[in-house]
Formats: sequence, C-alpha cells, structure tokens
Amino acid sequence: MTVALTGNTLITRNPSILFNDFDDGLMMMDIDSGNYFDVDSVGGRIWALLDSPATLDTICDSLVAEYDVEPGTCRTETIGFVQELAGKGLVTLCPS
Repeated sequence: MTVALTGNTLITRNPSILFNDFDDGLMMMDIDSGNYFDVDSVGGRIWALLDSPATLDTICDSLVAEYDVEPGTCRTETIGFVQELAGKGLVTLCPS
C-alpha cells in the first residue's frame, strides 16, 4: 500500500534497523534483510529527528531552522528522502 506523504503523515523508524553515526553521515543495516544503507549528514539528521515518530511538517520545520534552505526545497527533498526510506522498509508511514 502506498501512502501519500502530507505534512501530517507520521513517520516511524523500523525498529529492526541498526545504525551508527559517522562524521559525514550514517550507516544503517536492516537486520531482517542483511542490507546496508548509507546516507549523508542531512539524511542522518532526518534519521535522528525520527528518534521518536514525527510528522513531515515537524521534520521540515527543524531542517529549515537548522540549515540554509528554502522551505519549499526542503519539503520537496525531504519527501523524496522519506519515500526512499519507506520504499526500502526503513520507515513506516501512517496517514493522519
């Protein structure tokens, strides 16, 4: 089932993902599939913001406050990243 991402979509980490921060990003491993994933520092920051379930709006508000990025660009790129995570089973999306 595909969930359309809106500002109120609740994003939750897959608890089966192990991860470790590095200077320039994050390395993740899905212990169920054995697949590894690496993301850049901004992706790592999004992952950190998902320490507890968060909405797309909450994540984008934090990123806009922390980085020099236009809100529209941030939202577009964050949606793409979260959809990629969801497609790989690293997060789940729950419409509200």
